[in-house]
Amino acid sequence: MKIKMTDQVLVKLKPAQSRIDIADTVVTNLMMTVQPKGKKVWSVRYRADGKRVKMKLGEYPDLSLRDAREQARDAILSVFDGENPAYDKTQEKLAKTESRVGSTISSLLERYDALHLSQLKTGYQAHTFLREFVARYGKLNILEFKRQHFVDLIDEIMLQGNGTKANRVHTHVKTFFNWAIGRGYVEHNPCDRVPKPYKEKSRERFLSDKEIEWFWIATGEDLEPFGHLARLLLLTGQRLNECAKMTEGELIGRDHWHLSSARTKNGNQHDVFLSPMAQSIVWREARVAGEFIFSTIGIAPVQSFDKPVKRLRARMNELAGRELEHFTFHDLRRTCETGLAMLETPQPIIDRITNHITGRGMARVYNMHDYRAEKAAALQKWADHIEGLVR
Repeated sequence: MKIKMTDQVLVKLKPAQSRIDIADTVVTNLMMTVQPKGKKVWSVRYRADGKRVKMKLGEYPDLSLRDAREQARDAILSVFDGENPAYDKTQEKLAKTESRVGSTISSLLERYDALHLSQLKTGYQAHTFLREFVARYGKLNILEFKRQHFVDLIDEIMLQGNGTKANRVHTHVKTFFNWAIGRGYVEHNPCDRVPKPYKEKSRERFLSDKEIEWFWIATGEDLEPFGHLARLLLLTGQRLNECAKMTEGELIGRDHWHLSSARTKNGNQHDVFLSPMAQSIVWREARVAGEFIFSTIGIAPVQSFDKPVKRLRARMNELAGRELEHFTFHDLRRTCETGLAMLETPQPIIDRITNHITGRGMARVYNMHDYRAEKAAALQKWADHIEGLVR
């Protein structure tokens, strides 16, 4: 639709269910787009290098009709001189970003880590799911990352049969771009309106007694440190991150592991009472010396678990002579809970062992009894059951 634009006409333009494009009859390359939500956006359209180009100028009324016409004329004159003003504008944006901070995705992820992820208890999980993103697009300038890049990344993970992983990558990449918007590195999130690709189901996987036998044999082939860590997860039912970052300072007795509120997912301090089987893992002499109980270098805890759990599953499949149902380290926590229930442990004690919040209102606040005897007895009973299976 073409009209002779005036401020009176532009003010009266009303949005419709779909966007409306209006061309100015005074400066024929000047366009206004009225979006369904009412936003009115100026653009100039032309051909350069054999292609149609649309360059956004600004929003009305912030950019007046007079100024929009002047900018459109300037753009067309530059095209006649052999230039491409839209390309030049993009390069100017890139230059400004580069002058302010290294604007590759890789460099900004380093800042994101230092300023944001390092403050989170679950920051290590973000590292895991951002790994493929940075490997594929780390060298790309953040302003050049488009929605199609994001869709391609998610689709590739889906084609590998990793629906849950695709959802996690979706979440963490989108969150990174929201952070980048807040810091002024980009104006829009290219991940917006891209739905999560996979409908997840609540997991119910736990290891059967026979699978626990295979698990114990398989972990024995890769004991230090991942086999020991996996066995402790099974014996105690604690969260992977909490076990993996266990330190000598948290061991306040041979059978007593104390987690401060800063170390737990729900912010509640937690005490785990170790059976002799668990103690033999925690107090083993063969581990790498250092503050962390599970480490490969002594100065930092183990962090990457994908390859160890894949090796573990492969060994168990060989022992079983068939492909077992997929499981993760987190399923060892569910296996412990299921085993405790099978051994007739009351649910409130199971919840105390796994540090799930139970109880309501003031009863939960004031009931600080740690149930040491009950928790220790239940975990010992579970360890006895496992020992009977793996003898």
